[in-house]
Amino acid sequence: MADIFNTDVLIVGGGPSGTSAALSILQHSSLSVILTDNTAFDVSRVGEHVDASLFKLLSYLEIEKDDFEADSFIEGYNSLAAWGNEVITSRSSIHNPESKSFQLDREKFDLLMLSEVTNRGGKIFPRTKCIQIEQLENDSWELQMKHQTKGNFTIRTKFLIDASGRQGHLCRMLNLKVIKYDQLVGIGAFLRFREPKILPQEIFLETVKHGWWYSATLPGDRLVVTLFTDADIIKTQQLQKPENWNKLLLETKHIGKRIQNTIADEQLWVRNAFSQLTDSSVKNNFLAIGDAAAAFDPISSMGIGFAVSSACNAARAIEHFFSSDGDDSYIRTYQEDLKTIFGNYLNLRKQYYYMEQRWAKELFWERRI
Repeated sequence: MADIFNTDVLIVGGGPSGTSAALSILQHSSLSVILTDNTAFDVSRVGEHVDASLFKLLSYLEIEKDDFEADSFIEGYNSLAAWGNEVITSRSSIHNPESKSFQLDREKFDLLMLSEVTNRGGKIFPRTKCIQIEQLENDSWELQMKHQTKGNFTIRTKFLIDASGRQGHLCRMLNLKVIKYDQLVGIGAFLRFREPKILPQEIFLETVKHGWWYSATLPGDRLVVTLFTDADIIKTQQLQKPENWNKLLLETKHIGKRIQNTIADEQLWVRNAFSQLTDSSVKNNFLAIGDAAAAFDPISSMGIGFAVSSACNAARAIEHFFSSDGDDSYIRTYQEDLKTIFGNYLNLRKQYYYMEQRWAKELFWERRI
């Protein structure tokens, strides 16, 4: 007979939103938490550009900046852009133009958050995927899980959280309404210089007719370079072929010069970057958080900050739900706040893209201006 695990809260997804929700619940309540992820937490992740407001959110979770390994947050990053014309200017994020910026080492960040979940009594199941889900008559949940090597088992939970990222694995299984606003994807590579080189601590954006390029310095004398464009443009331009991607990169006025004498650490990768909003209000005892709830264009620099803040807000709503014998008013407020945040984001995104008029008649820009 397969093992059965019981918990108050099950979180599917072990990224920043999932771990933040787990830590908030464990820190501020006596509820039990299980967190699962379909990876072994060994997937290479692009570094994030974050601002100082993140540290206030982490303090709420009783985690301080000094708790992380050295160089987890590299301070003083320049954020530059050739956006709207060829002139390089300083670029502030859409939402926090005055805040000090940092480059985040995602591997170090994620590992500390995961270790804190276990330190505070949470259980973590890596390499585990949900294969079947059922809501019972009392609104609790029963999930059939599959571990990559240990086989199938069952988790029964009173409350369920989807923190599985843009793919919204549970939301899709539950056939929840998802509004997708574009088909933006990033196609990129990690690069390193053939000879050791002191790299400026900076992020650089450069627009082209098919979208925009992103380049950032990473720890270990590496760079990440990504073209953000639409999925159909990648197909028609055959940009998944390294020779076509490289040709477009070398045609840039600024970033192409910055990556001279580099080689790729691995093959090109493609990652979803589309904007979408998920409605999880139709299911009781269920919430989506982070990118599973609302996913944003990377131009907004909202990724990690929103992941952590939405997780903390959802956790508070869940804590109130349990402590008030099922009062879901905080949950409904959380869901309405998501819609407001996303509506404001769409307006700001349009304003930012409108600043680039040189390719207004090109398909990528026509869709956004």
